[in-house]
Amino acid sequence: MSTDLTRDWPRSAADAARAVIDRYGPPDEAGPSLLIWYGRTPWRRMLVHRDVAPHRFPKPHVDVLEQVVAHQVPADKVSELARFNGSLVYERTRGELSCRCADEEGNLLALNLAHDIAVHGLDVAEARRRCYVAMQTRLGDERDPYLDRLAFTPAGAGDPDEVTLTAFTPGAPGGGQPR
Repeated sequence: MSTDLTRDWPRSAADAARAVIDRYGPPDEAGPSLLIWYGRTPWRRMLVHRDVAPHRFPKPHVDVLEQVVAHQVPADKVSELARFNGSLVYERTRGELSCRCADEEGNLLALNLAHDIAVHGLDVAEARRRCYVAMQTRLGDERDPYLDRLAFTPAGAGDPDEVTLTAFTPGAPGGGQPR
């Protein structure tokens, strides 16, 4: 099945799609450049992208698999997550944290370390060091458990923010300013 869906995709993206299909079953949505799965625990969504994004941290690879969890991040920690790993994305309104990497191991590791930064105050430099060390354990006997499962329970709701405009009259004098 995955070969039909990903026939013209780059090998790295097709391989990622095959791995997700083998583990989680067929996608819920399939298009020419994207496969999507919904509600496969612990993930809210998983997306395999045809278009690859080169990434050099912690080693050269391409980001193709995006995995999304429910997670709230304090506003003062968002920039720290960006400094830790540019493939992490936090959507405050949706209450979602996602990571895009070459495979699920990379996403699990990055999301676990992002949680440690956001919730436990882990220093960004230490998180980057731990990421590098954990990747070195991938094939060893003392494999870092952050590569295998989430070390936290995804939870949280979105933050719809606050109403700042209570009345709006389009075309009113002043360009439709609040009244």
